[in-house]
Amino acid sequence: MDLLDELQTRILCGDGAIGTLLLDQGIPLERCFEELCVTDPERIRTIQQDYIGAGARVIKTNTFGANAVRLERFGLESRVSEINRAAAQIAQGAAQGKSVYVAGSVGPLGLTGKEAAGRGIDRELCFREQIAALLEVGVDLVFFETFTDFEEMEIAVRAWKKSGNGLALCSFACGPGGRLGSGMILEEAFARLRALGVSVVGVNCTDGPKATVKLVQGIRGEGLLAMYPNAGSPKHGGGRWVYPATPEHFSQSAREMVAAGARLLGGCCGTTPAHIAAMAAAIAELPEVRGEK
Repeated sequence: MDLLDELQTRILCGDGAIGTLLLDQGIPLERCFEELCVTDPERIRTIQQDYIGAGARVIKTNTFGANAVRLERFGLESRVSEINRAAAQIAQGAAQGKSVYVAGSVGPLGLTGKEAAGRGIDRELCFREQIAALLEVGVDLVFFETFTDFEEMEIAVRAWKKSGNGLALCSFACGPGGRLGSGMILEEAFARLRALGVSVVGVNCTDGPKATVKLVQGIRGEGLLAMYPNAGSPKHGGGRWVYPATPEHFSQSAREMVAAGARLLGGCCGTTPAHIAAMAAAIAELPEVRGEK
C-alpha cells in the first residue's frame, strides 16, 4: 500500500517544524539550515527520528530553502544537488524499517516573477534542479509548502511533472480571508492544481488549527486535503519567539481538522514532537474513513 492508497481510508499524521526547533537549539537565524544536512546530519536525523517516535507517518526533508535562489545568500548556489541528496538520505535513514513516508520539501524561491526576470533567473529550472535531486534519492512524494502565489506554484508543479511525476502535495500559506497574494481564492487554486494532476492539496503556516479549519470550510470539490498549521501566532519574549498553541490544543483540534476534510495532519512553525505526539494520539482514536472528501 502506498501513501495515496492509505489516505483513501486512513487519517495520517505528518511531522512538525524543523526550522523553529533548530532556532530553539541555538542555531542562529543567519545560518543556512539546509546546509546542516551536510555539516551536522546527526542533528537533523535526530529531529526526524523524534517526530517518527511521536507518531509521524510522513516526515519532510530539511530542504525547504534548498534551491539555487535561496542558497545563493550563503554562497551555496552550486550545491543544490548535494544538499538535497544528503537531506533525502538522512530522512530515508530515519524512516528505514518503519512504516513512514519521506516527503521532499520544496519551498518558494522567495522572489517575484518580475524580480526573476530582472535577474535572468529561470524559475522552472530552479525547481527542476531541486526536485530532480530529491527524486534521484527516491523520496515518496514532493511536498510544495508555504507558497503564497499560484503562478509560482504552477511553475513548480510544471517542473515536477517534467522531473518524472510521482506524487505531489501542494500547500499554500494565506491570510484569514482565504485568498492568495494574487487575490485567487483557495477553492479555485485547489481546483486548478487538481486539474494539473496534483493528488493532495492543502494549507500550512496558518495561525493555529482553528484558523486553518476556517480557511477550508465551505470549499467544494473532491480530493485529498492536508493541514499543517503553526502553533499559533508567535509573540516575542525572553529573547525569542514563543508560540502559544500547546500540544493539548493540537490534540483537541485534530477532530475539527478531520471534520473539515483533512486526511493528512501535521504542524508547521513552532510545533514540536510533543505537538505531533498529541495529534497522533487523537488521530489514533478516530475511525477509518471511506472515499474522498
